[in-house]
Amino acid sequence: MARDASSVDAVLHFAAALRDIRGRLLADLFPIADIADLLAAVRSRRELPREGRTRSGIEYTVHGAGCRMISSDGMELDVDLVTDRLLGREVEVFDAWRIRWFLDEAADDGYSHEDIVAACIHLASDSHLRQVVEGRWFALPDDTGSPA
Repeated sequence: MARDASSVDAVLHFAAALRDIRGRLLADLFPIADIADLLAAVRSRRELPREGRTRSGIEYTVHGAGCRMISSDGMELDVDLVTDRLLGREVEVFDAWRIRWFLDEAADDGYSHEDIVAACIHLASDSHLRQVVEGRWFALPDDTGSPA
């Protein structure tokens, strides 16, 4: 059980870092509302470069289906956009691979893919996360990454 609790804590650490870094990125890029809007600003409206650094030091890189964000202290997070069939729109999501990658970057090694998926499912059952695609894609409970 200690292992389960620690993997849950690790996923909660990822979620808190995502809220923080994403929030600072969007505050710096105002009026960009969310990651989908950032992708549109880069790709279709051509208002922003594909890679950039904000005034608070958040680096971002728009990629295939999402965005990688790096805080000024080196924490790296990545989200993709996936259509949420329940909501009928794209939402920002992450999977166990992205969480493991963040944890490795944060020198918090030792969690298997299965540990992370189980922790995400547990947190979704407690409404700390949402399962967008069962067992694969997860989102912050408010769908946008903003504090609930």
